[in-house]
Amino acid sequence: MSVLKYSLLRLGAFFIVFAACLLLDLGTYTVLFALIVGLVVSWAVGYLFFNRLRLAAGEQLARRFGGGRKLGVAEHDDNTAEDALAEDFNQTQEQIRRQSGTSGPESSTDPQTR
Repeated sequence: MSVLKYSLLRLGAFFIVFAACLLLDLGTYTVLFALIVGLVVSWAVGYLFFNRLRLAAGEQLARRFGGGRKLGVAEHDDNTAEDALAEDFNQTQEQIRRQSGTSGPESSTDPQTR
């Protein structure tokens, strides 16, 4: 419902500003000017004055289109393989650090920085 309310408020603001700009009758580019000014003003009004409604609409859209997606079998297998490769890489790096006698990236071979 938040998406509908926010959209209607922005459309209303756009049409009010658009109609007011058309009444100015600036000549050849009146419609283009009215369109651009209407879009900019409706965006600014929505951003500045309807912030809570804008955030609620964004959350509603995120829940609708982005949240709770189930992974397919192939995607789950790919994620498992990537996790195994990352774990193997980290273990190899740890073994290299142990063999060289360093404790990590904070150690230095320069005696002045120790």
